Amino acid sequence: MNNRVEPDESVEVNSNTTRLRAIYEHFQKRKLIWIIFFIVLIVVIILVSTITATMKKTKREKPSTTTTTEESTMEGIITSELLTTTNEQFDSSVMIDNNTKWKQNASTVAGGNMPGSGINQLNGPQGIYIDNDDQSIYIADTGNYRIVRWKLGANNGEMVAGGNGPGPETNQLSMPVDVLLDKHKKYLIICDALINQRVMRWYRQNNPDPEILISHIACWGLAIDNNGDLYISDQGKHQVIRWREGDKEGTVVAGGHEPGNRFDQLTQPMYIFVDKYHSVYIADSMNNRVMKWKKNATEGSLVAPGQVSNVNPNSLVQPISVIVDQMGNAYVSTFGNFQIMRWSPDATAGVPVAGEKIEVSGPTQFLMPNDLSFDRHGNLYVVDMAHGRIQKFDIDRG
Repeated sequence: MNNRVEPDESVEVNSNTTRLRAIYEHFQKRKLIWIIFFIVLIVVIILVSTITATMKKTKREKPSTTTTTEESTMEGIITSELLTTTNEQFDSSVMIDNNTKWKQNASTVAGGNMPGSGINQLNGPQGIYIDNDDQSIYIADTGNYRIVRWKLGANNGEMVAGGNGPGPETNQLSMPVDVLLDKHKKYLIICDALINQRVMRWYRQNNPDPEILISHIACWGLAIDNNGDLYISDQGKHQVIRWREGDKEGTVVAGGHEPGNRFDQLTQPMYIFVDKYHSVYIADSMNNRVMKWKKNATEGSLVAPGQVSNVNPNSLVQPISVIVDQMGNAYVSTFGNFQIMRWSPDATAGVPVAGEKIEVSGPTQFLMPNDLSFDRHGNLYVVDMAHGRIQKFDIDRG
């Protein structure tokens, strides 16, 4: 019995210790894995939350930024896609405001060879359109029943519409008083006033027959907005209409309430101007004022009054043409003044910018100044109707 072999207790203890250590190390590893897992999970949650919050903030800020930019633009600059009545832009380097001046040594850029019917002459010109793309002036040569295109620097013009004597046929014009090109410059749009009372479309290429765009309208001034919509002053109905391709009658955008001097009325409107916000400026001739009608407005506001006060009876007698710069200053020609006047917003008087108080025949002296225009460089053009010429005043950059 004493020789029986007993189990080795130290071996059992060592074995248990080893097993416990293995279990402990196993759980330690599992614990480390779980810790790492939770750390990664927390990091992912933080990243997702941060990205989501940033995206939401960006979405909230975008409309606000856009609105602020638009409001700033509306309040600060009325940048028209300017040029004559057609909304073409000035060059980016050109900014015209109430401090801008023009050199007073005007040059004759069309006509000027005494009124007449020669290709180097004009006879009672009225409306003009300046095409910066081909450096040309399109002129409603009223007394010659034609439209002529005069390249800048040329000695002669080129007949591009009419010229077949006065008459009602589609290849004739009787009293063209305004002209412009459509938005894509594929055809001329001509106001053939008073006798024929129609708006004509005269194609520039391929020579399809001219056609009557709008009939039975006592048109005078034409303008096109940046959508390509046509605006027409109608002296017969004392209103301005907007005409879109396919329209039968057009939409009244100013006046149309019988002739009168209320702010919702016009009396024989003449030339017009449309800015990029589709506000219409109107030479309201028989009311001796210039009016501005904002888009969808039911009445206009006064831009240049006939008499602003008893202290300053600054008369504006029968305005003919109006154009507007980027800052909302209006430039006006009238029957009763040989000078072109600038009317700043809320001004109580106009300031002369071109021409002289007397009428003779010098380069800066007008007899019946008519339509006005800017080119994209900011140079000012004046139709000197009775002298049969177009005068150019270069912008003074000094």
